Amino acid sequence: MNIALTGSSGLIGSQLLIDLKDMGHNVLCISSSISNSKEKNIYSYNEIELSDVNFKADCLLHLASINSDLSESQVLLELELLEKTINIMKILGCKHLIFFSTIKVYGESSLIFQEINEDSSLEPVCFYGKAKKKCEEKINQNLKSDPFQYLILRLPPIFINHPKSNIGKLFKIVQKGFPIPSFSVGNENKRSLLSYDLLILVIGIICNDLSKIKNLTLNISDSEPISTNSLYKKIGRCLSKKVRIFYLPDFIFRLMMRVNRLQLLLIRLFGNFYISNAKLKQEFKIPDNF
Repeated sequence: MNIALTGSSGLIGSQLLIDLKDMGHNVLCISSSISNSKEKNIYSYNEIELSDVNFKADCLLHLASINSDLSESQVLLELELLEKTINIMKILGCKHLIFFSTIKVYGESSLIFQEINEDSSLEPVCFYGKAKKKCEEKINQNLKSDPFQYLILRLPPIFINHPKSNIGKLFKIVQKGFPIPSFSVGNENKRSLLSYDLLILVIGIICNDLSKIKNLTLNISDSEPISTNSLYKKIGRCLSKKVRIFYLPDFIFRLMMRVNRLQLLLIRLFGNFYISNAKLKQEFKIPDNF
């Protein structure tokens, strides 16, 4: 199968590129900048728009993003990038789009536990979440009729050791071997993560059967949520490092929560952000061990 891929140099895209090739797919990489790329089959957006690229794509995977830490002024840039990508689809004769969104479209972590599904209200707080929400709306408006079909995947943080990711920063902390200050609430909160194995399983299923792309929006995450302190221990097992958690008294947590500058940080670290993947498992017959 011929697959067009944006964001091939990014956190997910770089590994996805390798695995798609290993599956036997032909991959055309599309990037805003190709100067530092070692990939041979890579073109800039402008090159594809201005030249005759001999590649007819069956499916386009849109992972490229301006930045995961957008400012308000950059939200429109994210939409412009999507518009360019949709135009590239048409040039390549592509009728199937997989768009990688984020669970940030639902909002932020909360100290109150609730299960979030695809029908939950969209109340993004950060500009990245707002940008992805606008992109989802544009896809719904522009690609909902024949001959185009789309699939929107809303991703939580991916459990992967990469220096650019937040999980990768936790790997660095655990690697140093110092005691990690935490609170008892970190034993009980529930957060969704996504294993790369599940992501590549789903992408593999789709690329073998494009009829799975049928104007759907799905949460994609591991079935079992994880607490903050359990996440530290999981990283420790990956690194063969013993994790030492230093528990601070609960009253300190309550005092810190009264400081506005610390409140959002604490909620992001120790809050709940649990999304249901029931719809995904039903659509793609995902095994229970994921």
